Amino acid sequence: MARKPESSALDFSESSLFTGRFTILALLACGVGFSLYGRLPAALFFLAAAAVAAGARLWARHVLDGVTASLRAERSFLFPGESCPLRMTLDNPKALPLIWLTVRFPLGQGGALAPEHSWETVEVPEGPIQRRYFEKNVSFLMWHQQAAVSVHLQAAHRGLLTFDRLRLLSGDGLCLCVREKEVPLPRPVTLAVFPRLVPVSTRWFRRRSWEAETGSRGFRDDKTVIRNVRAYQPGDNARALNFRLMARGQGAMVNVYEKIAPRRACFLLDGASFSPLPPEALESALEILASLMAQLAGEEVAVSLLISRAAGWPEQFAACRNRRELSAPLLLLAAADPSAALTEEEILARLPGLSSTFLVCGDVRRLEAGTCTLLARHHVPLLAWGQQAHPLLTVLDLRDFQEGGHL
Repeated sequence: MARKPESSALDFSESSLFTGRFTILALLACGVGFSLYGRLPAALFFLAAAAVAAGARLWARHVLDGVTASLRAERSFLFPGESCPLRMTLDNPKALPLIWLTVRFPLGQGGALAPEHSWETVEVPEGPIQRRYFEKNVSFLMWHQQAAVSVHLQAAHRGLLTFDRLRLLSGDGLCLCVREKEVPLPRPVTLAVFPRLVPVSTRWFRRRSWEAETGSRGFRDDKTVIRNVRAYQPGDNARALNFRLMARGQGAMVNVYEKIAPRRACFLLDGASFSPLPPEALESALEILASLMAQLAGEEVAVSLLISRAAGWPEQFAACRNRRELSAPLLLLAAADPSAALTEEEILARLPGLSSTFLVCGDVRRLEAGTCTLLARHHVPLLAWGQQAHPLLTVLDLRDFQEGGHL
């Protein structure tokens, strides 16, 4: 099949009657007819109108030929309230100038990112729905000229925005005929707004790690690992004295032991369990989960995250060993949605073991039976939204991990 020429996709959305083929032919016929009958003023008028309409149509037909665009984000990851500068580069390599140019790209359904000014948002009908687009108007992109335009988006709330093309609109200088064209970007642009970080406490994870390793209660030091020594101070425990150093005549020194802390923490997120709850519950749960991961990563705990498959996002699993690598699991939280459940097969395929694993869910009754059986076999606790109970699993209220909570 022969490929259509680039200039074949036309959109005569403005003054289409005046620049249509039949209108031009009718104006031309009227001009010729009046000239045959000696009506020179009328003939000149219709011939001039036909020339203007034909010129506008021809200009709009080729005005966007060869025009390219690129978009680069100075920051790809943001938190709510932060601003994202974008640099847009437009290139017109031909001799035909662009008197005006409108650039659009989609803002996504969730509205996670919004323009700084309300007039830069436009609703574009696409079938039965209206989609929100960012719109920027550029004047006078002349022949063989390259222009750079800066735009800013504001992060409103958690979400993900990704696109791989821009929509350009231009036409003749009188705006009688408009052409629309989609221009692919050299590389797709992905902007992620992470969940807001809130104050949380990780005491429960440290206490659980100690209980799992020693079977005791409470948070203690690891007496097998001496991190440092320091001079004795009044009130220090006498059993922490380093008698070897004292025997060498180095004075009273006490041992500083390594704290018992979890080595790893793997979180599972079941999005479908939040579907019966208000959207605010999912957002608040993700804020607490993101804050727990950030706090644990800052304590040098290896953190990993497995989420139920998000619509439009290919990744389900991410891991980080420190806070510098935290953007990978936070990116999964930005893409999380309540459209799918986390299955037993997905857990077994991604995780070789389920030690130090925790499932974050909304309503425990919405969990799949096979998933619950697998988690119960490995004694995986549930971090649910609110006070709930499960016949097989231990359930904790996720809100109790906030600073000042019971955990």
